Amino acid sequence: MRRHVLAVAVLLTIHSAYAADETTLPEVTVEADRPSRVDTVVVVENIQAQNRTLGNMLEHVSGVQSSAFGPNAGAPVIRSLGGNRVQVLEDGQSILGMNALSGDINVPFDPLFVRRVTVNKSSDTVRHGGNALGGSVDIDSGLVSREMESKDQEMELVLRQGFNDVDAQGFRMNFNNQRNVSTNVQMSVQRMSHYDIPGDSKADVCNSQLFPAAGGVNSALADACQKEARIQQVYNKASQPYIDQFMTENPDWADGEFSYYTNRPTSVWMGRTYVNPANPLYQEGTPSYVQNRINRDVTPNYRSTLGNSYSRNTHLAVGSTYFFDRGYLAASMDSKDSEYGVPGFSMDNLSFGTDLSQSRPVGVKLTQDRYTLEGTLRDPVPFLETAELKLSQLSNTSGEYLGSSKANAYDFEIFQAELLLAHQPVGPLSGLFGASHRNRTIRGSGPQRYLPDVDTEGLAAFIKESLDFNWASFDAGFRHERVEHTIQHSAFTTSRNSPNAPLEDRAFTFNSYNAGGYVQLGRLFGAKARYSSSARAPDVNELYASNRHYSVLTQEEGDQDLKPERARNAEFTLLFNKGGFDITATAYRMKIENFLYQGYSGLQTANRLPLKYWKQTDTTVKGFEVDVSQSLDLGSYGKLAFSAFSDLVKNKADNPDSLRAHNDGEYLPNMPTNRFGANVAWESGGWKARVSSTYYDKQKYLGKNVSQEIPLDAFNLLDAQLSYAFAMRNAVVQGVEVFLSGSNLLDEDARPHNSPLKYIAPLPGRGFQVGVTVKL
Repeated sequence: MRRHVLAVAVLLTIHSAYAADETTLPEVTVEADRPSRVDTVVVVENIQAQNRTLGNMLEHVSGVQSSAFGPNAGAPVIRSLGGNRVQVLEDGQSILGMNALSGDINVPFDPLFVRRVTVNKSSDTVRHGGNALGGSVDIDSGLVSREMESKDQEMELVLRQGFNDVDAQGFRMNFNNQRNVSTNVQMSVQRMSHYDIPGDSKADVCNSQLFPAAGGVNSALADACQKEARIQQVYNKASQPYIDQFMTENPDWADGEFSYYTNRPTSVWMGRTYVNPANPLYQEGTPSYVQNRINRDVTPNYRSTLGNSYSRNTHLAVGSTYFFDRGYLAASMDSKDSEYGVPGFSMDNLSFGTDLSQSRPVGVKLTQDRYTLEGTLRDPVPFLETAELKLSQLSNTSGEYLGSSKANAYDFEIFQAELLLAHQPVGPLSGLFGASHRNRTIRGSGPQRYLPDVDTEGLAAFIKESLDFNWASFDAGFRHERVEHTIQHSAFTTSRNSPNAPLEDRAFTFNSYNAGGYVQLGRLFGAKARYSSSARAPDVNELYASNRHYSVLTQEEGDQDLKPERARNAEFTLLFNKGGFDITATAYRMKIENFLYQGYSGLQTANRLPLKYWKQTDTTVKGFEVDVSQSLDLGSYGKLAFSAFSDLVKNKADNPDSLRAHNDGEYLPNMPTNRFGANVAWESGGWKARVSSTYYDKQKYLGKNVSQEIPLDAFNLLDAQLSYAFAMRNAVVQGVEVFLSGSNLLDEDARPHNSPLKYIAPLPGRGFQVGVTVKL
């Protein structure tokens, strides 16, 4: 904490030191990396909604869903791709860490003060590297001022009270001298003791589908439900008409319960005849043995309350900007701290016959400190329009705990540097050249480690060019990238199931490119087409993971001989606009060579964990997205906006071999289902109201874990919000806004198909949040 206080002091000293400078600045903002008219980009503003996670904030965007690893961890999933295939950035710099490798680790995120999030659903590898093969998400933290504010000081106080939702408090402050120095300070706290749910924490199929009609046990479902399920052959006492008198008198001779019953009215033992009495339980024609179906919970099946769903998040940040006549220089410090439970889940996954009361809940502790420096210089040399430099140092520690005992923890140290040089426009041609460097070190500890210590270095150079006309726009880009993984000496050892012996360094060099265009087709219509060829190097978990990875209920084994993925993506969009009525329809197909996935071996290891190996196969991802919106001006009654969307995605292996087809199926397991959404927003004067509904269909395209996935019922999430802003005529208070919001108002048993915890942890039930925001 002392270094955070020191950083704050340094930034405030910078503010004071330059406050006397009398420089008057022109109000000009030039960005080197301008948004493309060809890419599928959506900007999501942070309204006062009940955003628990980054994925939760973006799930109303067509084609984007949350990974939903319980209510406290949710990363964006774009067109069925997530993890280390979707680049997550904050203020233009990557914040991917353990959250890209393990689903229970949340993306550090402040839901109170994030200004907006920009989602690029197109493959964004030219700009942000292989980890953006499936798209990118850029969080605007609001921490860095890139132009001078209109007021010399502003403060925002936020207080929220949750009812089956988080309690949150925080403040945001900006103070500046209206000339050349502006400083922002943010602090927030969110807490939640537990979430309530409509019914049981475990899905009904955890009881009804464990024992298929064809016989046997669906062991994959049992493990996902954290159940002990097995079948015992039990002797049927009603199957034989007589009780064996000799065995009754001489029980030491019995070999089991069946020995006490017989089909004969008399028995002869050692020359003596015994008369066998009738069996009062006898039922003629019943089998000698019956099945006893054992179905016990390894972890509790909670009723109405989602166990182990607590959370606590704190955030402290400060950023200061110095403006000069040709640009600015900004520095920031950001510290986030999280602690939360992974609901309905135990990493122990205890074996048959053990004391299930000893199962320990899983908790996650996460800390992240981030330091950044960025600057922009306009007209640095005659042929350049701007030069931008971004530097960042990120320190992230993510730990998984069993009760109070640490299972594992990983320290990530990431240094990033990026230089962007935008050349002067040449007629309709504009563009930029860029270079980036990234160095990452991973150090692990704890008895349940599944990753070695690895250093990773990435180097890249890229170019993006655009031709812009009034009626059309065309762009293209190219990136050359090299990624090197270097194994470091540590106490980590691979399991006996690992194909890696010994661990070896790996290096990958590859190119990515894209080209596309947008054309107006008369006054009403437009069309966009885009093609990209993107590559991604295998990450450390895919190459080197070994041992039990309980957070995904898998004995995970990497393969250091894996090849880079290569995705060839084509997408086509039609647009229509007339009088505020907009329609956008996009169809896409992504052919991925050497698609990386966890393939089931068909075997289980200790504590019934399925043994899975990282494998590769050619895969096709295809789908569509349709967005419709209408804006109406109601005059004195305000403004009304309607919007609706529909989306569908399929992730299917092209030519699966017999083992893949038998164990994993053709479709990717845990694939997002298709959805239909609608939203109505109204505002008039100080009033604002919004109602949204999203219907999640029952999944029809199912993968396998030897047994086929069991789909869960469709559900509808209905949310609403009402707020009123009071205009204050006060020298101190500039405005007060009060609001009421509600989520899952239908109190649905909501279990997204792509959630790894769908069988044991539904989304929270009906919840409300009331709040007030005071602007000073």
